[in-house]
Amino acid sequence: MSVLSTRRWHGGVITVLAFAALALGARPAMAAPVSLGHLDSYLFFFADGSTEARWQESGSPGYLGQVAYDGNQATEKMNSHVPPFAGTLFTNAANQGSWAGIVTGNIPQATSSTGNTAKISGLETDLASAFSQINALSATAGYTSVSSAALNGLNTQNGIAETFVINITSGFTVNTHLNVTGDANDTFILRWDTDANFSNGYGGEVSFANGGCINPLGNLTPTNFISVAGDIGTSGTTNNISTCTGLAPYLNQLATTVVGGGAPADGGGAFTGYWLTTGDPTTHDTGTLAGAVFVGGWYTSTDTFSLDGASGGVWARPPGPAPEPASMVLLGSGLALLAVKLRKRRRP
Repeated sequence: MSVLSTRRWHGGVITVLAFAALALGARPAMAAPVSLGHLDSYLFFFADGSTEARWQESGSPGYLGQVAYDGNQATEKMNSHVPPFAGTLFTNAANQGSWAGIVTGNIPQATSSTGNTAKISGLETDLASAFSQINALSATAGYTSVSSAALNGLNTQNGIAETFVINITSGFTVNTHLNVTGDANDTFILRWDTDANFSNGYGGEVSFANGGCINPLGNLTPTNFISVAGDIGTSGTTNNISTCTGLAPYLNQLATTVVGGGAPADGGGAFTGYWLTTGDPTTHDTGTLAGAVFVGGWYTSTDTFSLDGASGGVWARPPGPAPEPASMVLLGSGLALLAVKLRKRRRP
């Protein structure tokens, strides 16, 4: 199937320490039929969270990447345990509310940025635009209504950049590895909706549990996958998701970069690639994320969510130009600071 159009993904500039985990090598720009705007510069973007935006630690492997949220709408909550976080926390509000402790508890690997009205407004526009573009795409022949199991064993590796738009209407609870092999410039757009009628919202809860994941193989990375869904959730902590080999290079960064975190991550399941969600189409809520590990990014308009349990996340840098030399100098300085902090923490 031919690619519909081409764009250069926006890599953005991330906090110095977060960048350490993301320098996995530049690749050529990936062809894609939609633009995520600046969303894919972030690990998380929370556009609402007005009922509850809960982010707290309970055995988390850590979070690595930039996080942005609408603090003028969000009701920030956390418990007394600060999640390990390396990155910058952006909000349009004058302060971080209850999430201020996430920054102060992770200095110097975390920084705060407030009053970002234009940034948050732009990201909200990007999110709405991405949903609109993805909803309008025609499904690839043979993939108008399939189970998630249809992804397992899919091999598109033929040296040609292709885009596959796949409507997943069943098999929303994934307890195993869905192995997908492809070329570096292939794009997989996964629309998770029980009736494939996007005008009435995305029905069903997508859950990766007990070590389940989409496993990118061949020349694929998490950035080759874009998923849209309504509700998401996860459960179970018995399987080590680092056995999802295509994600291991990213998950392992949490151990070496996020102070206070640990790897390999052993959460309930992994959300591979860039996930755009709305919450349940009726309640706008998101299910329990106890052990959900994001490898790529999560961008959502849900009004309720709770990142807890062994949840974590690491941003996967979109394909694009290699970092500027100045960025690499800053990276070296940041790593030096991190090394000092690690040494201090490890002294008996």
